[in-house]
Amino acid sequence: MVAAWWQRVGISYVLLYLLPWPQVAERWLVVGSGKLLFGLTLTVFPRGSGDTTYNYVEIVVQLALAAMSATAWQTAVRGRPVSPRTRDHVTMLVRYVLGATMLGYGWAKVIPTQMPVPGPDRLLDAVGDMSPMGLLWTFMGASLPYQMLAGLAEAVGGLLLLWRRTTLLGALILTGVLMNVVALNFAYDVPVKLYSSHLLGFALLLVAPHAPRLVALLVLNRPTAPVELRPFPVQRTWVRRMALAAKVVVVMSVAIPPIVTSYQSAQRYGFLSPRHALSGLYRVSAFTRTDGTAVDDGTRRWVRLAVDTSGGSMVLVRADGAKQRVSLIIDPRRGVWTMQTPEEGAVRLGYRVGANGVITLDGTMANDPVQMVLTPEGESLLLGRGFHWINEYPFNR
Repeated sequence: MVAAWWQRVGISYVLLYLLPWPQVAERWLVVGSGKLLFGLTLTVFPRGSGDTTYNYVEIVVQLALAAMSATAWQTAVRGRPVSPRTRDHVTMLVRYVLGATMLGYGWAKVIPTQMPVPGPDRLLDAVGDMSPMGLLWTFMGASLPYQMLAGLAEAVGGLLLLWRRTTLLGALILTGVLMNVVALNFAYDVPVKLYSSHLLGFALLLVAPHAPRLVALLVLNRPTAPVELRPFPVQRTWVRRMALAAKVVVVMSVAIPPIVTSYQSAQRYGFLSPRHALSGLYRVSAFTRTDGTAVDDGTRRWVRLAVDTSGGSMVLVRADGAKQRVSLIIDPRRGVWTMQTPEEGAVRLGYRVGANGVITLDGTMANDPVQMVLTPEGESLLLGRGFHWINEYPFNR
């Protein structure tokens, strides 16, 4: 009887977590519970981060509701065990939701858009100035083969969950994949710790019924009996055909859109998007007034800059070490380089490109006529080193 109650708590929690709630009702309940139970005034709601205080209170609320629902359910059925059909339906819900989720994450890595290749502006940052999450995104984006392999494992595992026959294999693959994902999220402070932990829990939930068979096969070296893949077969032919048609529609709706979305994202701002001709890292080899005198003011003089891959912004590094991101519009027809800075507003500089990609900027900054010479630094070591079958000596910098 106690075991049946715990099963109902688990089922209720899974349903509360996976099924959509009316946002207004959910927010009212979570905010009110936070105030009543913990004395918290919740003003930050999930938006980009899945580890907000709101999310933690939300889990407490869902656990409390699951316990109450299980108690009411247990009372209504007078303590009878959970029916196999109910467990089968909940398992099917978990299979499809987890499968669709992992297909989305997987294709965003197979077509690398989740962790894009580090642009010049990112390469300008010192490693010590990166956040742990920024470092994770940088090293994943710097190696497209590794990111694509990780995404392939996620996508294959998710796809295998869409059929009963391959569910166990998909769940085992995703258990390994998600253990790594959860470890990375905790180790690099990525704010989806709660969400990724739930996904891992769902994968383990799909593996759990097969645990005795897996132990017998992998640990005890004993034969195992097959399980019945469809314990509740559909008898009527027309119902089976309708179910098959519905399954085809569902599989296509969860398997194809992530591919299209990832490809479109890659075309808009990813590795398939056009790269601006002037994007890259530059060292400021000269920063002078038009009369030839050097600009020595460390708060004004640039020493390095990075134009992002689209040419829509750049990061400046001044002589005093300060960094600043500014918007940038490059007009090649008129030869005008327009920056939007907080201090001076729109700053328009004429530019010309000489031999070896050297850029010369001329204009007025802070009422001072200036000229800058930007020398390309070439491809960074991180992205330019490449792969080597043979390494006579370690190359570790």
